[in-house]
Amino acid sequence: MYKSIFLFFILLAARLTQLVQLYFTSIPSGGLLTEQPIKSFICASIVEISTLAIIAFLFSIVFLIKQKKWHSFFYAFFASIGVIYLLFSAINDQVMRWMGQHFDLAFIKTYSVSNLEPKLFLNIASNGIVSFIISSLIVLITAWLLYFIPKKITFKNHSYFSLGLSSIVLFALFIISFTAIDWYKPVRIRWKQIQPIVATWYYDIKYDLTHKNKTEDILIGIEELGGDINSDYPFYHFVANEDSSLQAFKSKPLEERPDIILLSLESLRGWASDFRISENCNRMPNLCALSNSGTSFPYTYSVGFPSTEGMTGLQLGIWSHPQKVFLTDFISSNSRALPEILGDAGYYRLFLTAAEPSFDNFTPWFNKWADYHEYKKENDSDIPLAHRFVELYKKRPKDKPLYSIWINFTTHTPFTVPKSYASPANTSEERYKQVLTYLDSALGIIFKAIQEDDRHHETILVITGDHSIANNASQKASSQNGNAFSGQTWTTMTWYGYRVPKEKKILSPISHVDFAPTILSLLDLSVSNHFVGTPLFDEENVHHTVYSFRRGGIARRQDSIICFTDVDPSVPSLYKKHNSFIDWDSTNTIEGFASEPDLESPHDFNNLEHRARAAAESWRYILDHNKLFPTQK
Repeated sequence: MYKSIFLFFILLAARLTQLVQLYFTSIPSGGLLTEQPIKSFICASIVEISTLAIIAFLFSIVFLIKQKKWHSFFYAFFASIGVIYLLFSAINDQVMRWMGQHFDLAFIKTYSVSNLEPKLFLNIASNGIVSFIISSLIVLITAWLLYFIPKKITFKNHSYFSLGLSSIVLFALFIISFTAIDWYKPVRIRWKQIQPIVATWYYDIKYDLTHKNKTEDILIGIEELGGDINSDYPFYHFVANEDSSLQAFKSKPLEERPDIILLSLESLRGWASDFRISENCNRMPNLCALSNSGTSFPYTYSVGFPSTEGMTGLQLGIWSHPQKVFLTDFISSNSRALPEILGDAGYYRLFLTAAEPSFDNFTPWFNKWADYHEYKKENDSDIPLAHRFVELYKKRPKDKPLYSIWINFTTHTPFTVPKSYASPANTSEERYKQVLTYLDSALGIIFKAIQEDDRHHETILVITGDHSIANNASQKASSQNGNAFSGQTWTTMTWYGYRVPKEKKILSPISHVDFAPTILSLLDLSVSNHFVGTPLFDEENVHHTVYSFRRGGIARRQDSIICFTDVDPSVPSLYKKHNSFIDWDSTNTIEGFASEPDLESPHDFNNLEHRARAAAESWRYILDHNKLFPTQK
């Protein structure tokens, strides 16, 4: 056996073992990662051959060097390259299992800037300890085989003929597997999911180098998104008399300046919190009662996922970046979030979270947006966090209106309730039911405190999920539906209180970006902003187009038609139908939803894909070139 062939097969065996773990073991949210694990495994294996074959091929070329003293050095070098590749592949696999995304540069920026809270890290590690141990053992055993086994066996000396033959074989394997995306259809269909970590990083770097100029369809995209095609800042809404408007608002009696309380619920699935289903009401009676009393929007969509995107849509009132992470990549961009506007209007801003805010890079934003924000380890479960809210709520300044955000964490994977509350259930489905019931008890504590407060008639209460999280069935459909699929973006929203219509359900799709302009509308506050949504209680605005973006994936919703497509025109588009009635398996409220029903490509809307891609590209340009909000003097 030749060393280059040995290197290739050891690395390939290790990577195939990693892929077996990725595709054939349960992910934290339950079930398998994909609907067709065998096909995904085969496609991923074909693709991985190219990366490993090129490493071994380059090593085989080293033997052209006549000085044999360098051979051992280069073997150690290329073996190290292989082990490092396996290590990053293992990290990528774990990120895929836990968060449904690749270990890309945006992810690294988002989560490496923080000092991870040890308890949060241990919670994730302890619930995935078996998977982490297996991943570590694969890398360690491979390193041992590569570094120590060669000392125990004799390799054939390379003649120029044998060197050429092994090099040709390795290069042929590289070419065949590298071009498989063009000739093997299942590879292309699943490419975004199975792509190697080096491909992910390559695309990120390529994006930064190539996306600098305006696209040809930028005006079409801006028009599609409702922007002003004649403005250098198409989504900037200028108000000339802003100072007088703010001063007039601050001069109003306190009872005309309502408190605003937003409860942002981690990973709240829309199908599991649709209170048209009695079982959901039985599980969450507090939220159900409030939803039925105020105005509820069962079909609410986040601008993307994970929580960073939920925060982007709700607080900044904008769509997520089609391919990056706004809260990380655009921290120095000119923007004006809702909390900043409310601060200018005299609000006291209180943010309370159950998770370390630096984990999602929230800290610099909270420092800018809040008068006081707090995370304490003893309040990392929902009920203690609810009690802490009540404490701070009662101590708030009485001469100012309140804007408060309460962010829970228990409904985050792995869906674990405190041991003092209950023993965690065995399946992901049952654990999610547990955390919803636990969460509802915490919400009941908050609702009671608000109801007993003197200002309860002057309070706007909004409850929504920051995004959703795919169940087993919807996760399986993700490779067909694209990165912005409903399993990760469909949640619900409930409004209750000051000037909010009572006992009303609106079944049209809405977006998180509608939250900020609706607040301004309820307050009768006219200020300059860059919010892309529309006030929800203006009837004519409810039927606007709803977009979600996620790592190149696009979801376009308008009335009854959903178009899932991608910024890459070679990715096939998919059309789904939005029904206003329950069209999923409501007998299984957690696992029952898989995807919306298919809809044949509507001939009278054959330009939807083009408009959706134009919208994504124009929005990308706006954010990349800091065209959201003019520089403030």
